[in-house]
Amino acid sequence: MAVKFDQWLIDRLRKGAFAVDYLLFCFTVLMTMVSLMFFQQLDFSILFTLGDLAVIAILLYLVFQESGRENSTFHQLHIWLPIISFTLFYVQATSYDHLVFSTTFDDALMKWESTLFGDLNRFAGIPGKYLLLDELFHFFYFSYYIILFVPGLIMTARKSVKLHEMIFSLTLMMFVHYLVFILFPGDGPVARRQDIFRHGAVFIPLMNWIYTIGGEQGGGAFPSTHVTVTVMVLLYCRTEFPRSRWVFGILAIGICVATVYCSYHYIVDVLAGLVTGTAFYFIGKKVYSSWIDQRNRSGESLSRQ
Repeated sequence: MAVKFDQWLIDRLRKGAFAVDYLLFCFTVLMTMVSLMFFQQLDFSILFTLGDLAVIAILLYLVFQESGRENSTFHQLHIWLPIISFTLFYVQATSYDHLVFSTTFDDALMKWESTLFGDLNRFAGIPGKYLLLDELFHFFYFSYYIILFVPGLIMTARKSVKLHEMIFSLTLMMFVHYLVFILFPGDGPVARRQDIFRHGAVFIPLMNWIYTIGGEQGGGAFPSTHVTVTVMVLLYCRTEFPRSRWVFGILAIGICVATVYCSYHYIVDVLAGLVTGTAFYFIGKKVYSSWIDQRNRSGESLSRQ
């Protein structure tokens, strides 16, 4: 009887799982293990462990409850849980960026930038001088959150067949980048912001608030995940929203410029983000396609993916 129940439970979990769930589960377990193994060296490791365990518990519950009904609250939360979890893992990864190296690689990043672009001090006087321009670029930087959610929500409403693939690719890319943040720490020029942007009306205070609730622990500069996410979503929008792709294109250009203008990233962070965002678009599609083929061969239901 116990064997039959165990097999029923395994089958139920397998049938309810999306491809991205395996990524989320494995990465969360990895971060939990890191927190427990090095808890004496890490800040807030117990809190992060509790957060990780909560993600695992919610994930397993949603997988078990998965019915495939598009209008189900559980179904929608199941789809978006990986994206929602980015906030936890970003803060966790950037808090753990001293685990391997005690110092950041900012000196190397600035040297690379200087080698590629020479002296950029001639542009240093522009940010912070014109309030409207400062607000505009902080709006663009904030629009990362629009890019992250709005296209996917529209695809959800349209029942796009590419939705699960996009979320899988985004999740794979972000999890790899979070590991890079731990292994190759970089703060970026964010410490200069207080001296440059002393006044603001809407988006400057808003971004300062978002950064404050994120812990202000620094890190996560190279590559820029603002840029990687923007590039990947833009590539999907190109085919999903052909009539509106110019809107997403303007936002994408604005975000890439804003990461440097608003003193969150070096130019080399942006260049690296352009490369990795494009690369993971194709890597994610390939891995997801392989997973779908495997499920086809095993005869499992693909109705939701």
